Amino acid sequence: MSFSNKIQGCLIGYAIGDALGRGTEFMTRPEVSRRYPEGLTTYNQIIRDAHRCRYRRGDFTADTQVILEMAESIIECNAVDYRHFARRYKQWFDLQEADDLDAHMRLVLQQPDFESNPHNACRFVYEQQGLYEAPNEALGRAVLAGLWPKDIERHVADNCRLTHWDNRCIASGLIIATMANELLWHRREVGIDHLIGIASRLDKSVIPYLETAYEGTLDDFDLDDDETYWYVRKNMSVALWALWHHTDPAQALYEVISHGGDANANASLTMGLMGLKYGRSRLPLHLVEGLLDLERVIDTAARLVSILEHADDGADTDD
Repeated sequence: MSFSNKIQGCLIGYAIGDALGRGTEFMTRPEVSRRYPEGLTTYNQIIRDAHRCRYRRGDFTADTQVILEMAESIIECNAVDYRHFARRYKQWFDLQEADDLDAHMRLVLQQPDFESNPHNACRFVYEQQGLYEAPNEALGRAVLAGLWPKDIERHVADNCRLTHWDNRCIASGLIIATMANELLWHRREVGIDHLIGIASRLDKSVIPYLETAYEGTLDDFDLDDDETYWYVRKNMSVALWALWHHTDPAQALYEVISHGGDANANASLTMGLMGLKYGRSRLPLHLVEGLLDLERVIDTAARLVSILEHADDGADTDD
């Protein structure tokens, strides 16, 4: 499988998971079954309720838009430079309605020093608000950090701390980035023992989620529980579970979104990894062709391929 096929599989997979997952986002599993008795497999099936009527069918959310912004930053810098990405992120935020961003993300991005000192801005929000939260918004960025051939842990931590000052987020992000890196550069999965080793070093609370992803079922995660559906450890585990228990990206996608909850976040991360493993050619064609703004995703992927193919030749510039 070509390098380009895998990178396109990652970015397009992420986008189609996001776009189709919106159809069951924030639903309970019984509600998904009631609204989609035959299952949700096409964009045209997505119901037009109060939450979804604001969007076009086949369109992706802010989750994918932020991933594309980070990819553009890597392309411009020929490096994973969190300061450069923070500036792009803030400019994007200022120009968008960004309805999909939660209150926490908005608060961090609205800090006066976010562009000049994003880590300080994020830490201030966590300490000032007394936050003890580990939501999943930074995991997509971890996938892109994992595509870079070196210094993965530093890049994951730097990009996570733009918005999430929590070791659960960093540990989960490094696990996802390590898997992405191995799938891209070595065409194999990372062993469970190695991933548990990462969790043991950074945050042991991640370990039970890894073990469930490896040995359990999707039912074990209660993905539609409205108190916990946004947990970073759940999002991480769903993507790994799909990678370990499915060989068909389409079937993995359909099963993940059938559980509701934070369905688009779960589906996008799942399909980003599945796309890296199986390539664009194994993604469901009708979802690829029906994706709005597909050409933008393809163009970004092509330019990212050119950068990554020569990434080992240069040095990072963000020190």
